[in-house]
Amino acid sequence: MAEPQGGRFLVSEIYKTIQGESSLVGVPTVFVRLYSCNLRCVWCDSMHAVEGGEYQEVSVEDVVQRVLDLAGPSAGRHGVRNVCWTGGEPLLQWRSIGLAMERLPEDYVHSIETDGEVPLEPFSRAVAKKRERGLVRYIMDVKCPGSGMKAKLAFENLRHLRPEDEVKFVLLDRADYEFAREVVLGHEVPAGTILFSPATPAHKVEKGLDPAKLAAWILEDGLGVRLQLQVHKVIWPGVDRGI
Repeated sequence: MAEPQGGRFLVSEIYKTIQGESSLVGVPTVFVRLYSCNLRCVWCDSMHAVEGGEYQEVSVEDVVQRVLDLAGPSAGRHGVRNVCWTGGEPLLQWRSIGLAMERLPEDYVHSIETDGEVPLEPFSRAVAKKRERGLVRYIMDVKCPGSGMKAKLAFENLRHLRPEDEVKFVLLDRADYEFAREVVLGHEVPAGTILFSPATPAHKVEKGLDPAKLAAWILEDGLGVRLQLQVHKVIWPGVDRGI
């Protein structure tokens, strides 16, 4: 699906929650889940934002106001200052994201959860000043074979990452682990954090990867990566929206 024109978004849902993944896990965050995706991963747990027509087309101004309302006023320890742009694939709508960031408070930290198969460079140029200040952070997937997709552009995108960014591998089995290990050991990864996340039952996956197995493999190989569990699914088991 093409990006909407004229400073508008295709929105699946906007909500406030506890960040369940990445190095910001546990931090109160406003999520903007945008609709449509360029990939179809077998373990996708957000298919309602990928296909099926469950979205609204709204203006950038309306999205900005919704984020501000959910975040609340910032003063001291009060107010949410973290915004996560996710999907689907948010960078299919990167121009509108850039416009929204210009209208939101300067001290907000924006995380972009991207599948790695959309170019990062155009958006990075558009928000260059915020990137330099560490206020725009990528959490970029490299798709393992078990996803049913193939990592292609992700290897080019790696060179556009910075130390505040993160690279994520979702692992379905031992073959995925070995693929991810080869990427980590065989490529320059400028991102400061590398996440290994076990796949969980969702969409076309009936059985995920046992986290204990993944932990054992990481320890056996002595990899400098972070084992990531989806904390939001622990807090709100069985809920797949608004978390």
